Amino acid sequence: MIKINLLPGEKKAKKKEAVQSPARKFLTVILAVAVATLLIMLGVTYYLGYTQDELKKQYESNKVMVTQLQQSIQDVKKFETLNASIQQKTNLIENLRKNQAVPVRILDEVSSVLPEGVWLTSLLFKDNHIVIEGFAFTNLDIVSYIDNFKRSPIISEASLDESKYDEINKVQVYKFKLNFKVKV
Repeated sequence: MIKINLLPGEKKAKKKEAVQSPARKFLTVILAVAVATLLIMLGVTYYLGYTQDELKKQYESNKVMVTQLQQSIQDVKKFETLNASIQQKTNLIENLRKNQAVPVRILDEVSSVLPEGVWLTSLLFKDNHIVIEGFAFTNLDIVSYIDNFKRSPIISEASLDESKYDEINKVQVYKFKLNFKVKV
């Protein structure tokens, strides 16, 4: 048996159903994409907010650490200044200890090479440089004194600055001035 539907409304209804079905699918897909996009945006927003909070915490932590490190740097600078001061004082003490015997050695050497007929009136010692002033009966005595200095192991660059004739208590003498350096 064959059935024929002669009602015009039913066919149209089926056609409308068939036409609406792809539109519904399209709207469903669009709605699904919109919901997925919304969920992704919410997830990204939450992630970015969480990351921002973590970065703020890290920034504050780094700020505190920088402050502590700056204090440590100041402490190190104070320590270095103190250490340099102590090193300078130590070097000064070592230098004084090293040069402590120099004046005694100079006086010993100056007096040991002093020939007869020569006497000293002043001796000035500054920065390993010595100036001696004195009197001698003859220029030969002065030359002998300089020659004795030149043979000395601790004296170098001995030279006569001046020698001039003078008279003391009606005695003829030569006033002289010598320069030399000390080997420390």
